Amino acid sequence: MFKVVLALSALTLAVYSAPPRFPNAAEDRAEMAAAGISAQAADGILKIANEFGAKKLTKKEENDREAVRSVFHQFLDHVDKYIKTQSPADQAAYEAFIAKKKANFDANIAAGRIEEIDK
Repeated sequence: MFKVVLALSALTLAVYSAPPRFPNAAEDRAEMAAAGISAQAADGILKIANEFGAKKLTKKEENDREAVRSVFHQFLDHVDKYIKTQSPADQAAYEAFIAKKKANFDANIAAGRIEEIDK
């Protein structure tokens, strides 16, 4: 009995201490397609995301909320400029997609699942 409890405790600890899993490009592309964003527009957004993902922050910058926020807002600005070059249908789908993501983020903050950044 003790071995079962110990094994279950170890498994629970391993699951809860694992780093969060982020979606890969195929999952992101599928999510955007489900939101009505064309494959071309989604590929452009993912290209911008890859360019920003390739930028390496220093350890000091990683721990600086303002620096991280600045990079995030630069990314959003690039995506906003890009999406304006796409069809009106893609622009509308993107706006709805972002609104849904923001509502989900706000709900997670309200539920205490994530910390609010602007504290």
